[in-house]
Amino acid sequence: MLTRRKGFTLIELLVVIAIIGILAAMVFPVFARARESARKAVCLSNVKNIALAIQMYLADNNDTLPPEEHRNEVIDFFNGAPGNSDSAADFDPDEGDCYTKDDGNPYLPWPVILDEYTKNRDVWRCPSAKMEKGAGWIVPGPDWLAYLKSTQGSWPSNGDVWVGGPCETAWPPGWGGAITDSIKQMQIALDNVAGIFTNKGFVQGIGTVADSRGLKLVEVEDPVNFYICGDAGAQTANYSVVLAAYPDICCLECSGLAWTPDWDDCAADMSDGGCYDCMLLHGDGDGSMIRDAELRKPYARHLGGVNGGFLDGHARWYQSQMLLNAWVEGDLKGLWNWAPMAAEVADCCGDPAMVTLY
Repeated sequence: MLTRRKGFTLIELLVVIAIIGILAAMVFPVFARARESARKAVCLSNVKNIALAIQMYLADNNDTLPPEEHRNEVIDFFNGAPGNSDSAADFDPDEGDCYTKDDGNPYLPWPVILDEYTKNRDVWRCPSAKMEKGAGWIVPGPDWLAYLKSTQGSWPSNGDVWVGGPCETAWPPGWGGAITDSIKQMQIALDNVAGIFTNKGFVQGIGTVADSRGLKLVEVEDPVNFYICGDAGAQTANYSVVLAAYPDICCLECSGLAWTPDWDDCAADMSDGGCYDCMLLHGDGDGSMIRDAELRKPYARHLGGVNGGFLDGHARWYQSQMLLNAWVEGDLKGLWNWAPMAAEVADCCGDPAMVTLY
């Protein structure tokens, strides 16, 4: 009498494997969505804490938002395009070298001003951020202006060692981790090597709308809808509505501020002074990225949306396209627009083929 061998046949094994594969395909996206939901909640809590810190700052400072730099000697210094800039003519004469005069003062970044209220610098991190910024250019104080003047000839901005100079937001010692003086140590405090930040410098994925510097609360008509902080990418201060809606993609609105190793093609475009080609890279070569919200959706950070905080202290999640729509309709205040309109395209990107985002 023949005895039957115990075990599975090949067909049975294949059927089981197929069933497991189908179940995995169904379950894994649910796990990924649940994980991102948790990250979104953590980020929203951080944004809420920053919005509340701004409320506390307002209460302690006569209902006035953090100040801008107003000293004439500082303004004159940066209007002179200091450092290793090509020429003063390359920059806006009203704003000086690269950005505004406020970026040169290491004690004016909002995370520094709000540090005594947030108590934890990790509150500025977003666990879902693909593009971040942080404290790279460390300038010692307390007389930081005199130090910059005395060391102006030793600010390398290109080459083997790059420490930033006035084209980088300045930060005080203590924010650069192991780097306490970028000029003396000849090293940027926030090295991004293969996406890993070194030197234990301050890293930021949540930013503030710093264009509101010095604004008094009584001057704001609708604080409930006044956007003051939220998800940000490589630009974390004074960022615009498009950067707020899609913080994890570079060049979406003709911005030359974003760079990470994942976007080296964009960096190459920007180093040549262009940005339209970079946007085409993300739109299958036809510019569709700036017209198709579905193509932009992966760069919205949180399940198609972003977290934002408001001047009355509350925070909420916005679907990114709805955020843009709310801004266009006038229901969202505070954020400004840097998306090039038709008449501005030639000046911004040098390519009249680019269309407006809206």
